[in-house]
Amino acid sequence: MLDSWEIRKYLIAFKPSNPHYKLYRRGVPKIQTLLNPYDGPIIKPRIFIISLFTPEAGIWLESDLGLYAQNITVPGLSPLFPQVHCDEDRYVCQVTTGEGEINAATTIHALTLYPFFDLTLTYFLIAGIAGVSPHHGTLGSVTYARYAVQFGLEYEIDSREKPADFFTGYVPLGAKFPTEYPQHEYGTEVFELNVALRDHAASLASGVKLTDSAKAEAFRTKFLYAPANQPPGIIKCETATSDTYWHGELIAKAVEEYTKLLTNGTGNYCMAAQEDSAVLEVMVRSAARGAVDFSRIILTRSAANFDRPPPGYTAAQDLFNATSGGFPLSLANLYKVNRPFVDDVKNLSQWRKASP
Repeated sequence: MLDSWEIRKYLIAFKPSNPHYKLYRRGVPKIQTLLNPYDGPIIKPRIFIISLFTPEAGIWLESDLGLYAQNITVPGLSPLFPQVHCDEDRYVCQVTTGEGEINAATTIHALTLYPFFDLTLTYFLIAGIAGVSPHHGTLGSVTYARYAVQFGLEYEIDSREKPADFFTGYVPLGAKFPTEYPQHEYGTEVFELNVALRDHAASLASGVKLTDSAKAEAFRTKFLYAPANQPPGIIKCETATSDTYWHGELIAKAVEEYTKLLTNGTGNYCMAAQEDSAVLEVMVRSAARGAVDFSRIILTRSAANFDRPPPGYTAAQDLFNATSGGFPLSLANLYKVNRPFVDDVKNLSQWRKASP
């Protein structure tokens, strides 16, 4: 059995700059022998790809990046995805969190505490699929975010019981009206990422020809306005995080207004996701202890479906029965659009310098 001190030594935030690093490092082998076969040198990835579930991971693992060259079992990762995968040079690594906020947070927390990774200069690409607002994108579109908003931090009144002058049953915590600023702050309501780095990634992707299909094109014609009925493109807009897989015009409107409220009118909601805020809060805390650089994070989502139905369809009909053709497009374009950024960081001779 491991005593509590041995476990604490393993869980301490290891990093080479820590003056006690060598002392802590000596406490790792016994624990590592029991929990993890890896006993190699410290790995310093140039870029870490964060996937959320199997299809998102597969586009990278089955690519020519060679990410099965190094497979490191990390204690604390999801039982479904217990390994980090890296290329031969250990420049590019990939981890899969599992879906939802809890899986995302616990996986990234375990990753940032793992003593065999030095992530202090690593770039992170949070890359997943999502539901898109038809007012900002379409099936197969790829987005880059400045903000991630946690939509779940609100009061919720069943819409059948809400006051007549409420446009939604969602009310910011501590407020008494849907458009009032929250009075009870949890500290995870909104995260702002490095705009210069976001713009750099989008610029690298600007020449990529996005994949489309006849099936997706046919489904888009159900919408009577752009950009929903247009081919996919690359967009700069925000994500909203909630474990609830919501769908429909009324909830989407509430998310749009909440995003504008929390970003002082500067953010435009476009992507519905389940993990972003959870990953970013772990990154904030990890940055506070010097384990990562929060300015080196890209948040990208591709559109697998719309977040509301087209005209003439109910939310339930669209959610449960629609076959839009967006899923394969979202995976193909998530990879194609973000591969230039991965290659850019992988091959960047000055990758250790400050990010844009």
